[in-house]
Amino acid sequence: MKKILSIFLMVLLPFTSILAQRLLPYQKGLQVTAGMFSNDQPKDNYFVNLELTQNHKKGNYHFFSAEYQRRTTFYTENPIPIETYLLSGGYSFHVIGLPNKIVNLNSAVEASGGYQLVNHNKLLLADGSQINNESSFVYGAGGRLTLETYLTNFIILSLQARAKYVWGTNFNQFRPSAGIGLRFNL
Repeated sequence: MKKILSIFLMVLLPFTSILAQRLLPYQKGLQVTAGMFSNDQPKDNYFVNLELTQNHKKGNYHFFSAEYQRRTTFYTENPIPIETYLLSGGYSFHVIGLPNKIVNLNSAVEASGGYQLVNHNKLLLADGSQINNESSFVYGAGGRLTLETYLTNFIILSLQARAKYVWGTNFNQFRPSAGIGLRFNL
């Protein structure tokens, strides 16, 4: 009888799936996100974000991130690269999701601070024009809407629509963007 039961379980187990509990409080995750700003030149207007998350009750979580943004603006035909290095922190609220927590919609608010580098600190352009805005410290706030889906019990795919408003600069203070990311729950 034990032999028959063992064979039955060995045949049956590969066809059943055991779902782990998701969105557990105090579970940590590491997320990598990349995306583009709403502009006509995506190769020169992008961001890369590395984020650490920690879950709370009811699917909410807080996060801390380090982000690199590159935007290009033009003066006549001269491209002016604007690089921004930001540290951010915020809180994400669970809005709605499926009962088995495979797909979730979250809304987040965040505060940011960092440094903006304009034209690699070169104030003089090739045609002799001078840039009035220098590199400086910047700070801001923003929000985002995130659609998250579990690929496996520990890997989450997220689609983000974001908007930030950055003070301390005259270049593109309002920065809407969209991105895609992968989170690995630890």
